[in-house]
Order: sequence, then structure tokens, then C-alpha cells
Amino acid sequence: MFLGFGTVVNFGLVLLGSSFGLWARRGIPKRLRVGVMHAIGIFTLLLGVKLLVENKPETIKVFFLLVLGGAIGYWLSLEESLERLSQGFRGSGFLTASLLFTVGPLTFTGCLLEAVKGDSGLLLSKAFMDGISSTLLSATFGKGVLFSAFYVLLFQLSLTFAFYFFGNFISPQAMANTLFLGGGLMLALGLKILGLLEEVKLLNLMPSLLLSVVV
Repeated sequence: MFLGFGTVVNFGLVLLGSSFGLWARRGIPKRLRVGVMHAIGIFTLLLGVKLLVENKPETIKVFFLLVLGGAIGYWLSLEESLERLSQGFRGSGFLTASLLFTVGPLTFTGCLLEAVKGDSGLLLSKAFMDGISSTLLSATFGKGVLFSAFYVLLFQLSLTFAFYFFGNFISPQAMANTLFLGGGLMLALGLKILGLLEEVKLLNLMPSLLLSVVV
């Protein structure tokens, strides 16, 4: 496999999934959509647990990173700003899908793993989830979801190559802290997909992941 392999697969599956969604349109019943989203939520939980088990962090440091990063995110109102942006483009399948597929711990942690450790597993898991989600989104929002695949390709390749070129500056312990923290945020994401932890603004906690790479 080559650098960026996970992202290329992600790109292809979003294209495929959204194309199928455009073809199927209203033929996808609501109960099926709900069941699929529940499956994605549970799988996200399992990915989070996997990262938590595999990495041995500096627990106290991770705690302070999460508190500091959360304080920064909530002070800047990152998620609220994103919600306002989305509302301004309500009905835009391109924007909705682009944000859904690239903003979050799966993208950040997956690109980091592939760039530094050559492990595309997390990005490939994300690719299949995005492919399924794109089917449901394109059935609702239309062809804009199809074009979001190109944004996913550009964004994730840029992030992956940035981590690749600067990966030597990330210490093994900082990597463990980041992956552990990413696993915790994936647990929270999985619970949100399942309709729990709705009051938690997950995007507001994302600065903690950025801090964990450099601190």
C-alpha cells in the first residue's frame, strides 16, 4: 500500500455510495436508514475501544490536554460556528457531506496513523462508513454529496502528507497520547450517533487532539 491509500479508497467509496444513493433515491426505507446508522455508531464505539486498549498514554497529561483543548474549543465556539455555517447553506449536500466526512477524530487519527505508522486500517474503516453514509445523504440531498468526494480526497491527502513530513517531530509518547485521546473521542462520537451525549459538543474538544501532537 502507498501513502494516501486509505484516502483514495475513501474517495472511491464516497463516489460509489453517493452514486448508488442518487439511483436508489426514495427506495431506501426510513427503518433501514436508522438501522444502518445504529450499526455505524456501534462500529465507531468498537474502533474507539480498540485505540484505547492498544495505547498506553500519560493519563494525567491526557486529562489536562482534554481540559485545555476543550476550554479553547468551547471558548471559540467551534461547533456552534460550524452549525451556523451549515444552516446558512441548508440544503447543500456538498457542504453537509464534506463536513461530516472530514471534521472529527476519525479523520485526524486515521491520517496520523497512516502517515506515521503506515497503518491504513482506521482510514479504511472510515472509508466504508463514509461510503454507506454517502448513500443515505445523496438520497436526501442530491448530487452535491457526490462532489464532496473530491473535497475528502484533497483534505485528507493534505493532512496525511503534513503528518508524514512532520511525523519525525512527534515523539512515540505523544503519538500514544494522541491515539488514546482519539479513541476516547471516537467513543463519544459513537454514542452521539446512537442518540446519546447529545449535549456534548464534540468538535469543541478537537483542539485537544492538535495539542496532544505537539505537547
